[in-house]
Amino acid sequence: MVFVDGATMEQLLSVAPMRCLAAQGGTALLSDRLPLRRVERFLISDPGDKQPSVAVPVPGLSFEDAGTLTEPDGTFRVSGVLDLADRLGADVQHDAAVHRVLVVVASAGPPPASRDAGDELSAVILAEGTPGAVAGALAGAGCARVRSLSSDSTRRNGIVTSRDVATTVLSFLGERSPNGDPEGSTIRVTDAPAPFELHERYLAMRRMSVPIQTAAGLYVTVVGLFGIALLAFRRRVPERLARFGGWTALTVIPLAAALLAAGHLAMLSYATVVPFAIGVTVLGVLAVVPLQRFGTSVPTAVLGASVLLYFVVEAALGWTAALTPFLGGSELDGGRFYGLPNVFIGLLAGCALFVAVRLGPIAGWLLVAGVGLFAGLPFAGSNLGASVTLFAAAGICLAVRRWDRLGWRPVVAAVATVVVGTGVVLLAHRVLTSAPTHVTRFEETAGRSLSGVWGTVSDRFLVGWRLILRNPFALVPVFGVPLTLIGVLRPPPGVRDALERHHGLRDAIVVTLVAGLVAVLSNDSWPAAMGLAFGLGLGGLLYVSLAGRTGMMRG
Repeated sequence: MVFVDGATMEQLLSVAPMRCLAAQGGTALLSDRLPLRRVERFLISDPGDKQPSVAVPVPGLSFEDAGTLTEPDGTFRVSGVLDLADRLGADVQHDAAVHRVLVVVASAGPPPASRDAGDELSAVILAEGTPGAVAGALAGAGCARVRSLSSDSTRRNGIVTSRDVATTVLSFLGERSPNGDPEGSTIRVTDAPAPFELHERYLAMRRMSVPIQTAAGLYVTVVGLFGIALLAFRRRVPERLARFGGWTALTVIPLAAALLAAGHLAMLSYATVVPFAIGVTVLGVLAVVPLQRFGTSVPTAVLGASVLLYFVVEAALGWTAALTPFLGGSELDGGRFYGLPNVFIGLLAGCALFVAVRLGPIAGWLLVAGVGLFAGLPFAGSNLGASVTLFAAAGICLAVRRWDRLGWRPVVAAVATVVVGTGVVLLAHRVLTSAPTHVTRFEETAGRSLSGVWGTVSDRFLVGWRLILRNPFALVPVFGVPLTLIGVLRPPPGVRDALERHHGLRDAIVVTLVAGLVAVLSNDSWPAAMGLAFGLGLGGLLYVSLAGRTGMMRG
């Protein structure tokens, strides 16, 4: 095992011995939420504080820290890689009794210039074989097509984790970690080509993501303030301007979906992503404007159904848009490598509720609970926090629409929906797949004891709190959700009339905002999960109060 610094995957593979070594095995981008150099602690035992300088590696393992491969002026040191290949070639043939060797060359990080450009991915090259075959590859002989590595931790060709590196080494040696389970999966070679294109798309997304997300956030903020101003001066606002403000508030729905779907564009550039996002947003709302003649809640239901259908298609495609999205972070960064991203939980819940209130109470409950199963089942959303949030929304929606008051029956219905639905999701992850998932790891961590449950929940809450510390703008939905909920439950007179006339939309808005509060308890990045719950809750309130005014007058 060799650690290097200051090298990208492309730089390492530009040198013939490393390229041939990768052809013998494979290569991948390395997501190191656990810093790569801390992986050593899973492979080396430390006798204790009395002899802190003594470190004993597991049998059969040797380490080398080759240092940085970047010169002070930013030049990549090809000579350093060639020297490393020579040393490795000699090492793998040193012991004649060895029949198979595993060589891992891992970069602890890209060079400073790449980090400044937003690259947070390292690289790894892994090859296994007889000493002669591996030494021949390190000599630059027998180069073939370079393939990708993958693991059950990521379920993505061309991306593995730093924990997977430790697990793979231990698995090859048939040893256990002297310092606990690294919680990784064994790395395997796939038939997919080296992930050059994936890395290129990731870098393009990283360059544009902050400006595009900032522009989208400013747009949504202006739309929200504009709608609130129209409500504040509603008696002096012309009807057409009020309707325009109401319809504009709904643009948050297609805009959010467009910022995810943009990850599928063949080329990621401002010239493709920005027109795509604007076009989907504008056309998405214009397409449903004529439907208001059939009822104020019909446009929101159609928008909601369209987004639900899109999410089903996205799940069938393996959530590949989430690798390079323009809302939230990339799944390549390691927060969630597959399944439904947390930032879209509020969008999924709000859209399901906008559709559900057009159905009967039982049918609506079944729809939202079904969306909860979709969000949590393996090979679909695979997101336990999202499914718990949706199950809570289903139970609360049934209670609000069926009984319209607080009592033992609505409470039992809501709690039973969460308990039974969550149980089905947990069981499905145990029965339907043998590969470890986010949910099975949660079960293993939380299921050890009651203290394990509390520790897991508190750790997940702290993750969200650290997210707020890094980005104070995340406080907007944290305060916005409860304040909007108060505004819906205790509305001013003009808003109260609209909500009473359109009580179905009122129920959808209330439950969407409550789902945002539930997300605090069921998700680690809960400020992100609350974001679109706030957007759809406030957007729905402005829409029904402004655009719904014409329908009230005609009625």
